[in-house]
Amino acid sequence: MEISFASATVKVSNHIYDDVAFVILSKLPLKSLFRFRCVRKSWSLLFENPYFMDMFRRIFLSKNHSYYNDTSLLLHDEYMLYSLFGERFENRVKLDWPNPYGEQFDFNIYGCASVNGILCIEDAGRIEGIHCIEELGRVVLWNPTTGEFKVTPPSPSAFESPCWDPMIDLHGFGYDQVRDDYKIYSLKRNSWRKVDIDMPTQYNSGVGVQVYMDGVCHWWSESDEVYLVSFELINEVFVKTPIPSNMDDNDIDSRILFRHLNVLNGSIVWISNYAETGTFHISILGEVGVKESWTKLFIVGPMRDIEHPIGIGKKGDIFFRKKDNEQICLNLST
Repeated sequence: MEISFASATVKVSNHIYDDVAFVILSKLPLKSLFRFRCVRKSWSLLFENPYFMDMFRRIFLSKNHSYYNDTSLLLHDEYMLYSLFGERFENRVKLDWPNPYGEQFDFNIYGCASVNGILCIEDAGRIEGIHCIEELGRVVLWNPTTGEFKVTPPSPSAFESPCWDPMIDLHGFGYDQVRDDYKIYSLKRNSWRKVDIDMPTQYNSGVGVQVYMDGVCHWWSESDEVYLVSFELINEVFVKTPIPSNMDDNDIDSRILFRHLNVLNGSIVWISNYAETGTFHISILGEVGVKESWTKLFIVGPMRDIEHPIGIGKKGDIFFRKKDNEQICLNLST
């Protein structure tokens, strides 16, 4: 006896509903999201969709990035250096670093954080408030965990001119994982190296203008417009990322509009605010060199008597310094 089976045709839809797509897309890195914008018209407007942005923010902040494992917040207060640690940096310890120069002097920390546990400390050229130009450029590498420190030899740029120009205006400190060494000063060879490259000028200086992450040093810079300058330590190239005109006012005096750089859950974050206001705009960068990949995530405030952000912890905790030098914590998840 023959048995026949009727063939059935099943139609499979290739359509993905937006609410399902949004759930999937909200879990992607920002760089990938920008690449998918051309797939569908509704996806090109993702960052204008309140429903999607709310979902993206919550997932972004919930990620426990390895950047924050066993991390601490450095607090630089005039001649003192403190380490803040704990779930919300509630514990504070003064770091007595081995000052090899004897005198008490003001100093800067390259990148505002450690690189593989090493702090790069530069003499700011001020001893008890008095400028000492001949002391500029003294650099010490220090590992607070092991207590080891090393005084680097003078940089060649310090001897290029007896006059004020060129001045060492801004520095960076980072690690080249391919060559297993720090740059541009080489810890292995105990020497500096001059790199002949086309270097953008007119760097901004001050609190929060530079940050280091994953082999790249980032600074604020400006010429006709304000942009982020990123120096890739492996390839030794500079990349410029302009700021979209709808996210920043380049005509505003930099003394009025403050721009701060930091790292938030594995992304470069830009926090801006106007002087004498307590409203902060928080944006992240999706891809270095791509102007359109800046994405504004939050507008918080106004918050009274807040000066500037000093660091970022786990799950969206941003720490600010108040005008009375106290610190407060803002949790973006709540």
